[in-house]
Amino acid sequence: MPPRPSVPKRTLIRSRVLAEAVALADELGVDALSMRKLADRMGVGTMSLYTHVANKDDLVEGIVDMVVQEIDVPAATEDWRRAIGDSAASAHRVLLAHPWVAGEWTKRMPGPARLRFMEAILATLTRAGLDESLVYRGYHAITMHIVGFTIQELGYRSAGGDAGLDDLATGFLDSLAAADLPHLATHVRAHLGVQDYGDEFGFVLGLLLDGLQRAHGPERDSSDTRPHGFGHR
Repeated sequence: MPPRPSVPKRTLIRSRVLAEAVALADELGVDALSMRKLADRMGVGTMSLYTHVANKDDLVEGIVDMVVQEIDVPAATEDWRRAIGDSAASAHRVLLAHPWVAGEWTKRMPGPARLRFMEAILATLTRAGLDESLVYRGYHAITMHIVGFTIQELGYRSAGGDAGLDDLATGFLDSLAAADLPHLATHVRAHLGVQDYGDEFGFVLGLLLDGLQRAHGPERDSSDTRPHGFGHR
């Protein structure tokens, strides 16, 4: 393979370094990312990268925040459930597209993009009229659902490997004594697509928003009790 062309120094800026690092992490995984591999990818000397990133930790924090920029923050609208739903669905899609980010979410100090995302969720819940305790709890429930659900979904995909999740579930089903574990067998068959229950991410998020609305009280209930605009991958 011919060597990659050198990147002119004038184009070697932090945003370019981070963008190339995101692409490399998507390809290899964040654990395999290194300054040397990134420098080779960009056709520059390793030491030239340190003008723009202090070390690998700084690099990873930067690329996590660059990915978070892809997430749509909640819109400033009176329909708070739709705003939260659209944003959560966007976050879920982005984290699935960059599978290494979810695992780094709680490990890294939030950068500017993630701080804006956090602020927008809190502002949306506050504008909805929720009291301080519900804003606090609701924020954690929503963000834990986004990150936790995505990590579990990615784990299932990884466990399936090249064979896929259906083959994994089929093998597990074959190992069950269905007569002794009939409900579990039914559940595993649902994983195989025998039943299509639709968007699970959106379903669970809807339950969370329903709970927040009920805890807030009926006087602020929306006329449309179902959440909108989320769950479309």
